[in-house]
Amino acid sequence: MSKTKMIEGVEYIQKDHVDEIVRQRIAKYSERLAQTESKLGDYESQLDEAKSKMGLVDNLTSQVESLQGELKTANSRYERHTTISQFGINDGDVRDMVEWQYDRAMANLAKKDRVGLGEWLETIKSNPTTAPSTLRPFFEQQTEQVTDQQTDQVTQQVTPQVTQQVQAPITPPPSNKGVQQPSSASTGDLLSRATDPTFYSQNRDAIRQAFYARLGQTPNKF
Repeated sequence: MSKTKMIEGVEYIQKDHVDEIVRQRIAKYSERLAQTESKLGDYESQLDEAKSKMGLVDNLTSQVESLQGELKTANSRYERHTTISQFGINDGDVRDMVEWQYDRAMANLAKKDRVGLGEWLETIKSNPTTAPSTLRPFFEQQTEQVTDQQTDQVTQQVTPQVTQQVQAPITPPPSNKGVQQPSSASTGDLLSRATDPTFYSQNRDAIRQAFYARLGQTPNKF
């Protein structure tokens, strides 16, 4: 049975057939809408999962950045402590004071005028009068210790040389054993006691040398 009808040359579709076409189209749209809604639900689920993952990524990123900052701080603190210990500073309180004084000194300078911790310590070590008052006694004590050590080293180096230059005492001849050689200070004493026979017999050669020395002559051998 035809679902169309010609009336005065115009083709008309029967109402029942039109309703069927409309229902079919509505059914197709409904099916497509259902599919679209299903896909949208999947997309929303994936989006929520992605958001959760993004939140996890952001959290991990924040933790990594925090750990990197802590590591940088720890490395910087280690480098500072290593530098400070090179100047003989191992006491924790003194080390903290050095760091505080250094940060304070650099904060008052322009960036172009700031120096490293090691250079700053070297400057005040070479001239303790430029050190902050809280650190000055420590560096002055170090300077005194270094000076004392240098003096001891010089003394140890010079003493052997002086010892080598000192002549061994002259051994008196057998006839004058136990009697000191006459010096310019004892010449007069020897001559004044030469009248004593016992003294003369014990110091004959020394008295002769003193006598001729007084005359400016060389004693004759006999």
